[in-house]
Amino acid sequence: MRNEMKRIELDVGTARWILTAASFVMACAVIALHVPGHVSMDTSIQLHEAHTGLSESWNPPFMSALLHWLGGGELATSATVLLQILLLYGGILLITDVLLRERVRMGTRTLPAWALLLSLAVIANPIVALYAGIVWKDVLFAGLLIGSCSLALVVTTSQGLLRFGCAVAVLFLLAAALQTRQQGIFMAPVLLLLLHARQGWGRPVWRWIFVILGFCVVVLFLQQRVGETVRDSGTRSTSVGFRSIMIFDMMGILARTQQTAEELGVPISKVQLDAIRRVYQPSRIDYISNDPVAEGWAASMSPAVLQASWWALLKQNPVAWASHKTVAYATLLGLRGIEPTTPIHIGVDGNAKYLREVGLQERRGPRDLLVWRLASSMFAWPVWWHAFWLAVLVVSTLVLRRASLVPPLRRSAYCVIVASALFYASFVPTMISSDFRYLFGAIPLVGTLLLLLSLAPRHVEVAS
Repeated sequence: MRNEMKRIELDVGTARWILTAASFVMACAVIALHVPGHVSMDTSIQLHEAHTGLSESWNPPFMSALLHWLGGGELATSATVLLQILLLYGGILLITDVLLRERVRMGTRTLPAWALLLSLAVIANPIVALYAGIVWKDVLFAGLLIGSCSLALVVTTSQGLLRFGCAVAVLFLLAAALQTRQQGIFMAPVLLLLLHARQGWGRPVWRWIFVILGFCVVVLFLQQRVGETVRDSGTRSTSVGFRSIMIFDMMGILARTQQTAEELGVPISKVQLDAIRRVYQPSRIDYISNDPVAEGWAASMSPAVLQASWWALLKQNPVAWASHKTVAYATLLGLRGIEPTTPIHIGVDGNAKYLREVGLQERRGPRDLLVWRLASSMFAWPVWWHAFWLAVLVVSTLVLRRASLVPPLRRSAYCVIVASALFYASFVPTMISSDFRYLFGAIPLVGTLLLLLSLAPRHVEVAS
């Protein structure tokens, strides 16, 4: 059967029609299912920031500014969902179209059946369909990433004014991604390399300087516009919450060490130590608020005392710290079940006062419950484990090493791999909770890689 699938070839034109129709149908279905969008506590805060023009949280202010630009309230949530769907499904559609056109240009007018089926699986990914309607910076971040990748492929395979226009659009999308989530700070520069994938990275220095300067100008422009829209944001757009990270690390160490309060090299009483051990869960730092003694212990430390205590505990108990990090990351990957990862969010929820001020009220309607039923019916599927997507990334990397993709697209694929790997790695030191949404941005990137492996022309095909 497998050999028969390998022998079945489809006309590229037919494949393009099927993939275009599938993308359009999925996008329309997602719009019908989700608009005006699902709102969480974080989103309610950012909607309030958009309304008041003042930053009140540790969320990077870009999305709050975007919600303001889109009109605020339900108008902004609806527009954000439509933007996310456009970026996610429009990006997938553009990638498939570019790659299929490139096959034809290089003399390959057929497509293996397995490649079409794999591409359809990427388009029909239930995680993307369920998440595209949630107004979260994590979903917007994912859309900006795949949107920039799709336009960068146009740059790689096109000429003239179209190429220049798409390159400028890539700069804007990556600059926005850089300011949407903290991980954009190191992912955007990697994906910026996609603009040089056509002729390789040994291009003349002046071209590198041109792209880097252009990117910096766009970043500064957006930062200025965000600062004018949402004030008093300070350095929150680049903060990763070092205080929370250190507190969570200390909680993990204290929960795992057998030492008494007197033996520990930090200011903590037996009552406080018992409270920490009682509330600690490797899935998230939030449980510290369940006990006023544990919460008071963390709140009482000044930045200098906290940093000194964190370092003292880490040196004293490196094994306990490593164990805490390992179990916390395993939880994020779904290796301890998906329940601790809050796999899906539905309806409008959050700060009731903030919601009222922007014209929203808490609700869960029939469509929201339908989303929940659809999601929960698939909770046993491996697609709900981030470990699955990480494994797909690793396997795809190994396949790429043996595949004979044409050099520009091969270089593009490696850029996607490096950006995805950095994204996964970034949560090892920085995670303070294991919400599924935190790693959602990697799923469309892995899908982009699968599309490149299945649709991109190969040297063998060109030679034949």
